[in-house]
Amino acid sequence: MKIYLYLKTHAKTGLKYLGKTTTDPYTYLGSGKRWRRHLAKHGNDIITEVLLETEDAQELATVGLYYSNLWNIVEDQSFANMRPETGDGGDTSNCKAFKEAMKKRDTSGSKNSMAGRSAIVEQNIRWYNNGIDNVYVPAGTEPKGYNPGRIIDYKKPHSTKTKELIRKANSRPCISPTGESFESRSKAAKAYRVSPPAIGGLIARGVSGWRWADQE
Repeated sequence: MKIYLYLKTHAKTGLKYLGKTTTDPYTYLGSGKRWRRHLAKHGNDIITEVLLETEDAQELATVGLYYSNLWNIVEDQSFANMRPETGDGGDTSNCKAFKEAMKKRDTSGSKNSMAGRSAIVEQNIRWYNNGIDNVYVPAGTEPKGYNPGRIIDYKKPHSTKTKELIRKANSRPCISPTGESFESRSKAAKAYRVSPPAIGGLIARGVSGWRWADQE
């Protein structure tokens, strides 16, 4: 039986939820009291990204706990999770696979998800990104062209050439599942309160009807 680990992002509010399901992850709305209350209030307009597809419950638990810790989903106010996602696999913090994954994490400097934050969760302070750079500022004061969320790069910094390719991708026109045209990927991301790469990822995977306008 296939098990899916997914990340859902509410298209209107930007709230995220990490979860697992054995059904279609794109039609399954997700569970969790806080998440379901949010959907009841703001609607079911959500974007789904599948992080893992497996038939191994232990692998699901290991990867689920890895992402739970990586994104600090219980403490981070941008997530609706009230506990780590382990896929009902129990505590996997002592398993070999999880320990190896944690060893490979580079959490130095700005790569640390808590970089620039105090130990106490700050009110109305959020990460925003333009697909390349991140800023951590009060909600509503983000620079022009920035969207909710943070891009975390665990590899070497982008080269000048790569940054230019990202900028070109951000300016590429696209069309949403509802048929709405956007003159750039960045504007589509702004409208749906996600990062530009998130839109690009949906298009690349052919998810939910997103497509490039210049490929019509």
